[in-house]
Amino acid sequence: MRQCHECSDGRTVPLDSGATARLSSATMTAETPRDLDAAAEAALARLLALLRKAGSAREAAWAISSEAIAALGLEDCIVYLVDASGTMLTQVAAYGPKLKAPKVIEYPITLRVGQGVVGACAAARETLRIDDTRTDPRYVVDDDQRLSELAIPLLHQGELLGVLDSEHSQLGFYSDRHVRVLQQMAVLLAERLAQLRQGDAIG
Repeated sequence: MRQCHECSDGRTVPLDSGATARLSSATMTAETPRDLDAAAEAALARLLALLRKAGSAREAAWAISSEAIAALGLEDCIVYLVDASGTMLTQVAAYGPKLKAPKVIEYPITLRVGQGVVGACAAARETLRIDDTRTDPRYVVDDDQRLSELAIPLLHQGELLGVLDSEHSQLGFYSDRHVRVLQQMAVLLAERLAQLRQGDAIG
């Protein structure tokens, strides 16, 4: 799936996704791209360890939101999971201002697929990077107005499982490095979510 950068004027520009991090069905290993720095590689390794321990989709979601904040210095990081109908996205994990208490989101919201930047990301199944949310009519204010947003779909074998989303108060905050690292994390999370779903089905 081609990843795109959403410019402030509405254009989309293809991004080089690089090598992907993967989880095999038997063991969880990371194939990190050579252009990721040591801090990012360490964050991916920590995330792998946390995902191994996650016994539910929500636990896995909380693992990635906390690691993304620590690794990239983000103001927030939110995981949306899609419902059984595939039409609604609900916040299930968040680090930043929406973290009311340990693993408790303050006023979690639900969006339709296609609604807002998050919903547009889900509908297109493509990464969206917004440099100035003031110029994007799709932007939906959650807890506060922020100027940049990065939304990455959680996909497994073409199936939409959710969206990894981050917002920042600074214009044009998200760099190609942010995109690469968060795409890596999204792949790892999606694979673990699929494994957990398969386990539930077998059980």
